[in-house]
Amino acid sequence: MPSTILHNETLLVKAMQAGDTAAFTTLYRHYSPLLYVNIQRMVHDPIIAEELVQELFTRIWQKRTAKGIGENFSAYMYRIAQRLVIDFFRRLKKDHVLMERFRAFAREADESANAEERLLQQQAAVIINSAIEHLPPQQKKVYQLVKQKGYTYKKAAENLGISPFTVKEYLALANKSIRNYLLSRGDAPHEMMLLILTAFALL
Repeated sequence: MPSTILHNETLLVKAMQAGDTAAFTTLYRHYSPLLYVNIQRMVHDPIIAEELVQELFTRIWQKRTAKGIGENFSAYMYRIAQRLVIDFFRRLKKDHVLMERFRAFAREADESANAEERLLQQQAAVIINSAIEHLPPQQKKVYQLVKQKGYTYKKAAENLGISPFTVKEYLALANKSIRNYLLSRGDAPHEMMLLILTAFALL
């Protein structure tokens, strides 16, 4: 299963943007197995995972001329995967049948979880913590209070001696900085980056 960027990816992306279906197929065949495995780990349903992967590449084809695709295809692809998984969990809250199905798959997945997956999650947590450590001091304090300790904006504001509106602004900046830090990481495997981005989005 591929875990590295294609050596000719830039040329393939440019060709796809020009309407080359063969280039698109090459990108799909390279990335779809990896995306499927990691999305399936998150949604615990092989059918849903397959549907999300198909939807992901449908969107890529439809938006192939978008500037972001040409600038950083992998990052653009992971952002779409992230949004699709988030949308799935939002839909899950409203669909009781789907919720029960998800719980059944989740129980089965929990029972069969292996050491490799647990290690991947631990490594992901280390990278997320590193991203938080790179924040400016005030943004870091706000992020830790609100996201990690569960403070309300008002309580965090009182703790730091600033206004709730400023807390909200700092948190938005912190979220953006963490996301950019994660997307800039080129040394982590793609499967780990997808896990990190999705976990970060669901914090």
